[in-house]
Amino acid sequence: MGLSERAYKLKAILYLHALRTWRYKYSFINGSINTMLWVTIFLLGAILFAKPEDLPRIAPVMFWGVSAWNIVSYTVLFIAGWTTWFLVTTGLVEEHFLHNTSLSTLLSGRLVSVVFESVIAIALVYFVLSSVVEGMDVVDNPLFIVYGLACMVAMALGYGLVLSAAGLRLSIPGTLLDISNFVVFIVGGIATPIEMLPKPLRLVAIAIPYSHAAEVLRYGAVGIEPYLGLGLEAALSGILAAGMLAAGLLYYKYVEDRYVRIHGVKGIGRM
Repeated sequence: MGLSERAYKLKAILYLHALRTWRYKYSFINGSINTMLWVTIFLLGAILFAKPEDLPRIAPVMFWGVSAWNIVSYTVLFIAGWTTWFLVTTGLVEEHFLHNTSLSTLLSGRLVSVVFESVIAIALVYFVLSSVVEGMDVVDNPLFIVYGLACMVAMALGYGLVLSAAGLRLSIPGTLLDISNFVVFIVGGIATPIEMLPKPLRLVAIAIPYSHAAEVLRYGAVGIEPYLGLGLEAALSGILAAGMLAAGLLYYKYVEDRYVRIHGVKGIGRM
């Protein structure tokens, strides 16, 4: 496949997901609102137990923690979940094989939908918190915020591709394999800085890749010094993000070539 053909297919995939996202825009908006309604319960509960003088510093940490978790959750849902619930059940796997299009490339384009829904969700979180906490400032260093978010997205994309490939191999929806979602949010250094976790959980958080990107993100938001130091955390975030993304793409190619193209896929739910 030549470079021009790859570029044409990538353009077509991005257009496909952008068009699909726009056509289902009200569904995406509804999903964001529903998610934020129950998340707000936890946010307001945490605010009630915080000292008023600490809120201007705590609120940005809560804001970016929930925002990062939403990005991770939506990426897994829109990639791993969409694979089985739509791609397989509508028979589009074979169609893409016939046109020599990699499923991993197609699924990576789902980031268009992730960005759309995440922007709505993040805006709603900011609206809720800024309504309660007067003068909330969520940006201190934009460069580290962008870098932390980019690493988080790359990690989530790699993880989502692994779950999607495992779902194809095991004929189980990928989202059902994601049993660690909310646990990672609590003990994985996303909701709170690693320094604030109990000592035994700090080791658990350090072992979870998302925590390093979250530490960089918090530094960019309110200037909280990362647990392992800014330089090391930034380097680890980049290395782990690249490693998880590469692992996801390689594993997907392995499952696609060694199993799916030989044995096919099984739909779940629809007949």
